[in-house]
Amino acid sequence: MLKKNVIRSGWCLLGLALSACTLFKQPAAPTETGSSEAGGTATTSADNPYGSAPYTPPVNTAPAYTPNADTSAGYVGNYSPVDINAATHTVQRGDTVFNISKRYQITQDNLRSWNNIIDNNIKLGQILRVKPAGYVAPAGSKNTTTVTTPVNTSSVTTTTSTTTTTTPSSSTTVSTSKTVSTGGVRSVSGIEWQRPTAGSILQSYGGSSKGIDYGGSAGQSVVAAASGKVVYAGNGLRGYGNLIIVQHNQTYLTAYGNNQSILVKEGQQVKRGQQIATMGNTDAKRTQLHFELRENGQPQDPSRFLPM
Repeated sequence: MLKKNVIRSGWCLLGLALSACTLFKQPAAPTETGSSEAGGTATTSADNPYGSAPYTPPVNTAPAYTPNADTSAGYVGNYSPVDINAATHTVQRGDTVFNISKRYQITQDNLRSWNNIIDNNIKLGQILRVKPAGYVAPAGSKNTTTVTTPVNTSSVTTTTSTTTTTTPSSSTTVSTSKTVSTGGVRSVSGIEWQRPTAGSILQSYGGSSKGIDYGGSAGQSVVAAASGKVVYAGNGLRGYGNLIIVQHNQTYLTAYGNNQSILVKEGQQVKRGQQIATMGNTDAKRTQLHFELRENGQPQDPSRFLPM
């Protein structure tokens, strides 16, 4: 009887032990099926032991950057030569604080300070100081040379030097200057034009030539092709020698280069056909007049405007 009780107790203990193991057994790690960003099942590889696909950055499909097209079509900067010894400058089409400062070899800050310019705003016809207050042009500057050059003969230059400070206004010079006929007259763009000299054409417009070269003899008359205002008279531009630039309106100007002598001064009003220079060969290999006609700063074929 005792033996049966011992056996029965053993079986009970074995059952309790097995039940305890079942209760305290650690559950297995759950398994989940991962999915890729696109919704597909992830794959594993030897390089990726953690069960998810390696990260691949998305392909950049954004278009390459393209700068906006220039919307300032039609603007032409004015870089015509100036007399760096001048004290003032009259604003012309295409002028900016930047290119005025560059041409007069001054800083933009000085130009703004001397003229109380705000936000770089300037207006056509505005007179700007390009030298500080109290500035006096140095003796022998291009301005002084141009002012004292006689109208009818170059031999009087020395005798007129003492009258520089009492030079009459430009209107007096206009009335005493002679007018020269070089042929017919042609009206284009509201302006009456004539040839700047009676010489023959040595070089036509085109290719590397920005104008027309007229031949002739030394001292031959060079005249204004149309009425206007002298905005430059000097020899500061390489290749042009003694150069005159006449502004006819806000659109058109003409240039007369390689002259022997200059008979007008900056700021002077001239009439069509008025003699402004004599033909020469300064900065040229032959006696000639180099003539250019520009529209908004761009060279044009003078034969479109002049009677040929």
